[in-house]
Amino acid sequence: MRANWRVPARSSLPLLVAAGVSMAISLPAPARADGCAPENGLSGCIDADNLWPHAGAGPFFAVGSTATTPSARASFGLVASYLSRPVGLRVESPDPGGTIVHSLDNVLDATFLWSLGLTDRLEVTIAAPVTLYQDGSGFSDVLGTDAELQRSVLRDARVGAALAIAPPPRRGPLDGFSLAARLDLGLPTGDETAFASAGTVTFAPSVAAAYQVGKLRIATELGARLRGSSRLVRTEVGSQLLGALGAAVDVLPDRWLTASAEAFALYTLADQPAGVATPVPAEWILSATTAPLLAGDVSLTAGGGGSIPLASEPALTAPRFRFNLGLRYAPTGRDGDADGVEDRDDQCPLAAEDRDGFQDGDGCPDPDNDGDGIPDARDRCRDEPETIDGFQDGDGCPDADDDSDGVPDDGDACRNDAEDRDGFQDSDGCPDPDNDGDGIPDARDTCPNGAEDVDGFKDEDGCPDPDNDIDQVPDSSDRCPGEAEDRDGFQDDDGCPDPDNDEDGVADAADACPVAAETIDGTSDADGCPEPGGRSLPLWSGDRVVLDGLARFPAGSARVPPALAAQLGMIAQLLRGRMPLDVIIVEAYPDRQGDQSARGIELAGARASAVKELLASAGFPADRITAAAGDTSAQRAAGAPQIEVTATRARRAEKDPRAPGAASSTTGEKKLR
Repeated sequence: MRANWRVPARSSLPLLVAAGVSMAISLPAPARADGCAPENGLSGCIDADNLWPHAGAGPFFAVGSTATTPSARASFGLVASYLSRPVGLRVESPDPGGTIVHSLDNVLDATFLWSLGLTDRLEVTIAAPVTLYQDGSGFSDVLGTDAELQRSVLRDARVGAALAIAPPPRRGPLDGFSLAARLDLGLPTGDETAFASAGTVTFAPSVAAAYQVGKLRIATELGARLRGSSRLVRTEVGSQLLGALGAAVDVLPDRWLTASAEAFALYTLADQPAGVATPVPAEWILSATTAPLLAGDVSLTAGGGGSIPLASEPALTAPRFRFNLGLRYAPTGRDGDADGVEDRDDQCPLAAEDRDGFQDGDGCPDPDNDGDGIPDARDRCRDEPETIDGFQDGDGCPDADDDSDGVPDDGDACRNDAEDRDGFQDSDGCPDPDNDGDGIPDARDTCPNGAEDVDGFKDEDGCPDPDNDIDQVPDSSDRCPGEAEDRDGFQDDDGCPDPDNDEDGVADAADACPVAAETIDGTSDADGCPEPGGRSLPLWSGDRVVLDGLARFPAGSARVPPALAAQLGMIAQLLRGRMPLDVIIVEAYPDRQGDQSARGIELAGARASAVKELLASAGFPADRITAAAGDTSAQRAAGAPQIEVTATRARRAEKDPRAPGAASSTTGEKKLR
């Protein structure tokens, strides 16, 4: 940047320029320090960096924020700027247009920023700028001296205050208009010889306004910088009017990227010498901000820009270009969902906390506090989870005893069925409709705690019957629990009646010798007594009846001859001694052994039927007699009888095997005598 005045070359004496103090906005200029008296018409008491960043949050470098730091909160930040050629002087040279001498060529500034919220709308601020490095010729090329430019210097510190007149909302959407007033006081703490100080106190009142709609933010700041004047060659530098305008748009959600553009200009109020245009240094800046941490309280902004040429000659203190980098921590106190939890602490910043006393500090709504699947809106016990067990699960309340039987569900084996409280296993929580498990409901069980011995005997009363037939032989050892023992001194401990003790076919009631078997030989067989020296003709061989010398049928005939009929009568008496019989099988054979002809088989069948008819007439049930032709293909001994009779004793009535103590034997047979 250049002053529009030609000075002699290095070998000439510099033109002396008188220093003066101008009036700013019709007010007397603040007193200037003695060190700013111009030397040879050149004064270094100017602030070469027109960018005054503010403390606090925001995407702009030049436009102040309308938001203030919340009460009792502090913010701090650092803004670094690189400026290229902010101060240049045109000197005479062989070139008709003169030569530009860059009093400041490269400048690296850093401004440390602090603010403290006194109330939610009033804050105090401090800015401490320093020049970390600068180079350029200073005044040496103009004055022809060897004086070097100070490389690192302090700049004018600033203190101030900001009042949010119409603050941006801290709760709810940011949309709308906001307004803040600022007053900064620049203190002459900087180096007055190195373009780092105004050399006088600077009053900087301003008003910042902003309008937010959706992702777009438009902001402006209007103000003044009121200070004493200093002369740099022919340019009078002093009080200025400030105008700044910016626009920012959120490119990525959650503050990941905000792009902004801004411009600012300073209109100099000091009167200029004749022929010198009023300097208006102006700049534009493009920048990008990212603030994903702590809901935007921590931000990083990088940008760059350059001067805006408002006249043919670039304005003094307008850099050719600049680059800025800002790092800020500025608590905003924002609560976007207006739930009372600041966004920085809010785990759900876009969803309002439901404020029901359950985890209200996390900022997230809890539609189901107890996580039982029942929305709080219809959960009668919103902080106690429903016991999902199929019992009144829709009310949201735990049911410690679903069936209200006094047995807690965690120990209730039948939580949905009430215990019947009858003194039988009442601690398990299950009703026992049949305590003894005998299939007879307790409501009609005469013996609810004594299991019925299901054995077909009075099973409907629910009481066990240890001796069904009341024969003094317990059913557990009674081989015939459904038939009373006849108590006649013969095998009375087996529980079975013995109508024919000696199994000789003569019932005990008519048997003169009930325990001595009749010799069935066709002589006096009805008295039941054995004949001395006699021998029974029919005998048992297992289940088969054997009778030596069994008469034969007439050849080719099924007629039973008298001799065979008599022998079959003896066989019938022997069979009667084993009554009851389950089945009697009669097998007959043809005349000729091995005769498998149809005629032979038919003859054998007819003979078997004749024998069956005879046995049926003797009192044996016909449906228990099976008559059939024998197997003529089987090898039989020569002279083998034409009739074979086998019989299987019927099972005696027994205790139901499902009942306790049921007899394992099912034959119920007596020992043969």
